[in-house]
Amino acid sequence: MRTTIKNRMMIGASLLMMTFSFAMNANAKSCATLPSCDELGYTKADCGSKKALKCPFDQTKLFCGGEISDDVILTNCDAGTIYYSDNTCSSTYYSNKTVVGVVAGEGVIVNIVQTSSGMTWDQAVDACKNVARGGKIAHLPTIDEGRVIMNNSGAINSGLSKIPGATKLTDDNHWSSTEYDYGMTYASAALNFYPTGSGSTVDDKTFQSNVRCVFDF
Repeated sequence: MRTTIKNRMMIGASLLMMTFSFAMNANAKSCATLPSCDELGYTKADCGSKKALKCPFDQTKLFCGGEISDDVILTNCDAGTIYYSDNTCSSTYYSNKTVVGVVAGEGVIVNIVQTSSGMTWDQAVDACKNVARGGKIAHLPTIDEGRVIMNNSGAINSGLSKIPGATKLTDDNHWSSTEYDYGMTYASAALNFYPTGSGSTVDDKTFQSNVRCVFDF
């Protein structure tokens, strides 16, 4: 009988020591020094246009993620928005995306630069075929596409002004791809892209005019 009691006492003592040890460890963990916000990567005070995560211990310390995008579905792209190669458009310029051009409206994207300030009609047609951006091949705009550009020239120039290296539309006549049947020697010079312009004119294909290529979307 004494052996049994002794064994029980030893077992009880062991359990008590284990419980005490567990409690000590639990207290030690709960009293440990928490990592700082800097150590966790929350090192910024302002994330600008990037997504921000706040440190749980100090809401003024931030971790900055990717750009906050206001991309929209293509069919909802307004004139003047920037069209990107990933089939999105935005009113904001993002340097980490490939720009195709600026939306003119009705499925027309204006190239960010003027191709030439003086080309014959045939040269203009060929030149636009050699312009490619973001996987798209350009073309010389039709007279109808030229009117779309004219009607939205202010918004287009606003969008172009946001893109490094882009050039705004000029208040001059530009070739269109639309031909008039005058023995195939004449073609219509597109509208001059400004609402105050004189409309379209018909010029000999050998004349020199400005060239601004466009893309479809």
